[in-house]
Amino acid sequence: MKRLLRPTLARRVMLALLLAFALVWLVLMARQFLVATDQDAIDANLRALGQNMLASIAPIARADAARAVVAATSTLVNNSYRSNDVPGVVLMELRDAAGRRLFLSPEGGQASLGAGRTAIGDVKVAGQRYRLYVGRTARWTLLVAAPHLEPAWILRSMMGSLTLDMLIAFPFVLLPVWIAVSGGLRPLRRLSQGIAARGPDDLAPLDHVPRHAELRPLAAALDRLLTQLRGRLAREQGFVQDAAHELRTPLAVISAQAHVLVRARDAAARMEARQRMDAAVMRASHLVGQLLTLAQIGNRHEPALAATDLAQLLRAELALLVPGALARGIELSLDAPETLVAPTDVHAFQSIVQNLAGNALAYVPAGRQVRVALAARPDGWCLTVADDGPGIPIAERALVFERFHRGSGHDVPGAGLGLAIVREAAARLGGGVVLGEGIGGRGAGLP
Repeated sequence: MKRLLRPTLARRVMLALLLAFALVWLVLMARQFLVATDQDAIDANLRALGQNMLASIAPIARADAARAVVAATSTLVNNSYRSNDVPGVVLMELRDAAGRRLFLSPEGGQASLGAGRTAIGDVKVAGQRYRLYVGRTARWTLLVAAPHLEPAWILRSMMGSLTLDMLIAFPFVLLPVWIAVSGGLRPLRRLSQGIAARGPDDLAPLDHVPRHAELRPLAAALDRLLTQLRGRLAREQGFVQDAAHELRTPLAVISAQAHVLVRARDAAARMEARQRMDAAVMRASHLVGQLLTLAQIGNRHEPALAATDLAQLLRAELALLVPGALARGIELSLDAPETLVAPTDVHAFQSIVQNLAGNALAYVPAGRQVRVALAARPDGWCLTVADDGPGIPIAERALVFERFHRGSGHDVPGAGLGLAIVREAAARLGGGVVLGEGIGGRGAGLP
């Protein structure tokens, strides 16, 4: 049952065709109803009938011959009404030049069709409304009265005949459309079958380009997606390999110092081994923490944005770095408004501040400066961190945001993930990172 209710393109086309037929049926019904109830058209038909009959009897001189013509026509017309289930009868009356009645349709009984002073008008015969035509020649006066048909009967009559015509025509329209749709979907089915037949690790480009122009954008989009997946998988594999390589060093140190600690015979050797082991554990813990942060920030889910006072949050984060700055005599300054409320992902913003300001404090020599600034912009906000340290060589600036890349010319410990985390966090917030000159043209600046 669920399979039958599952939406399909073929069923949608058929439903659209049904709706189109229903719309055509309604339009035709409305048009035919308007024509059938148009009084001018009704009068024109009645006048044409009367004038044709009048033309038939005009040359006739004998009363019995004229009477026979009118009687035969009356019988013919009323038989047609009865065979088509038209309610009512057409009444015809023939008079001579003196006004004497020569004939009245048998269905009229002894009723009179009136004086007949106007060519077309309304009369009542036996309580029923008729539309009356009056025509005269030198010898004869002819009166033809057609019954007023109820709109409801007209509508029912047209509905039956038109519906039958539409039902007969529908299969002849549906069959070619169904064949065209089925044939048109065949290349799409082949494409989907080719993709379904691939193995779970097969991310190679599609092995054929569809001939149909409508399928080429789909095939191109799939190829782009596969290319992106291959690139992402390669990056993830490289990330895992680099992470394993980076973790191997502190783990090797921990293993080596554990053996030294067990075999050391004096307190000084044990203390040195313990200190080296603690440093390796701290390095591994820091690396794992950065890896977790990078994984959390780099996920593809929508960020949980909330209205946050960025100025207050920035002060709180920098306050955590003040003791380290004071210990090395580094001047850590902040230029920010009293409040700056904006929607942001708090965790991503904290990661940006801690890694930018933390890196600046780690790499700048003692006694130097680190300036942090926060400013509002029409399209959001801008966080700037600048220092007057050794800076980053121009040749390395394109690489500093890569994972596990560590610049040359320094001995500061680290895993090379800080700026990669900053780039991912900025992208998560819908922004970017720009590397420039630092304070007074020295050091580095990251607005």
